[in-house]
Amino acid sequence: MNIFSLLAESVDFPMLTQGFQIGLDWLGQFAKIIIESVGSGPNMIGLGVIVFTLVLKAITLPFDIYQRVKMRKQTLIMRNMQDDLEKLQKQYANDKNQYSQKMMELYKKNGYSMFGACLPMIVSLVILIVAFQGFNAYSQYANLSTYEKMASAYNSAILEYGVDGCDYQIVNSRDEQGKLQPDENGNYVLVWGENENKDEHTWQNGASWERENIVYSMYEEENGDKFLSVKGKGEDKFLFYIYSLETTDVSRQYQLDVDRIYAGTVTYNDKTGAEQTINAAKIDAMIAENVDLTRQTACRRLISDMGAHAAAKAYAENPPSFLWIRNIYNPDVSYSHPIQDYNSFVGSIRSGVTLEGQTNSVSVKEAVSETFYNNITSQMQQEKEAPNGYFIMIVISIGLMVLSQFITMKSQKESNKYQTVDGSGAKTQKIMMIMMPLIYAIFAFMYSAMFSIYMSMSSFIGILVTLLANLILDRVFRKKEAEAIKQKYTRTVPWKTKEENKKDKKNKKR
Repeated sequence: MNIFSLLAESVDFPMLTQGFQIGLDWLGQFAKIIIESVGSGPNMIGLGVIVFTLVLKAITLPFDIYQRVKMRKQTLIMRNMQDDLEKLQKQYANDKNQYSQKMMELYKKNGYSMFGACLPMIVSLVILIVAFQGFNAYSQYANLSTYEKMASAYNSAILEYGVDGCDYQIVNSRDEQGKLQPDENGNYVLVWGENENKDEHTWQNGASWERENIVYSMYEEENGDKFLSVKGKGEDKFLFYIYSLETTDVSRQYQLDVDRIYAGTVTYNDKTGAEQTINAAKIDAMIAENVDLTRQTACRRLISDMGAHAAAKAYAENPPSFLWIRNIYNPDVSYSHPIQDYNSFVGSIRSGVTLEGQTNSVSVKEAVSETFYNNITSQMQQEKEAPNGYFIMIVISIGLMVLSQFITMKSQKESNKYQTVDGSGAKTQKIMMIMMPLIYAIFAFMYSAMFSIYMSMSSFIGILVTLLANLILDRVFRKKEAEAIKQKYTRTVPWKTKEENKKDKKNKKR
């Protein structure tokens, strides 16, 4: 059979795009290093998120403790200013601007800093933004990597029935338009390798040669463009490829040898491990059920299914799950699914994609077509319909956030009391206790479950740190307060010695 009849009985078979990724900034890289150092597989990614949270908390803990101590000192100053603040409230009850001005003067006189009181909230927001950006970047990267691994499994299952030949190139010179020019003898020369491994052939339309059980065939299209076909000799090698010799790079266009598929038997294990076969009987039965199918399209569909089973198996062996959450890169909600539809998948990845060997990024739509995506996920209907979660992590994160805000509000109640004439400072704190969890809830519904896990752990650790810090600081500052009160009512002067203070007391009694 010559190359022309072979191509006439073959059908294009596009392999899935692979070898691409999303570039990560330093935040994404930081999250990636910590999370992936824990491991991959069921529950491991979630544990990695917990470790990331612990590391982030450990980094910020000294600063947090410093701020708590500073705030407690500020509270003591506020308590000492209580009488003066109450006088100002009564004096300027109807003039908020004047009250604010006098209050600021009093703050400055006593060394009280408004910025020191709100700094912890600013720090919390900054840490939230850092964590959100890191998780958002990494979840997009990891979600795309999951697809890329599935595409690799898909391609590998099919490429097992193909060959990986030598990439011959025509070495003739080119004109200004890049068109190949014949040499002085009117020939085109194909070369592969160098030195002792060099293999050279002169172009001849329809000619072929064999190298290591691979047949290389030359053919020319009607417009004069030259192509090379690369095919294995084994009867089971039904996948071959062609590529143009007109370009300097090799872009393989895969083809199915339908005659070989129909004449033989292809055996593989599906995603459940059960053995499946592709043979003439199965192809004929498929055509009988759908008269619109041809032998070529039936073979293409069956081979694509074989690759899709391999992709589904690869996903099942290493799912990105955590507890009840089936895909940690998607939200913990019932209306989302472990495997998304194409539009949802594309919409979840907003970063540019860099293809292997290229520097410029493209959109995920350009890297992964809808046809490719549907091919790879065609045997994952259950994952496309199953709920990804049940809102549990979202509820936990919101509940812990509300509790954390409540405890923080209670610990700052006294410092907020006299910040405004009408007590609106305390009202603002209550509003923040409602608004912050709502903001987190919006993020949790829109973005990956990784963020919900982080927020749950962060709030839980924050509650423990707050309770422990309050317990320790209460004991420390209670002693200082007692000493301050003692000095106030005994009128002792702190910079005098005990003996000098005793003499002063005796003199007053006389």
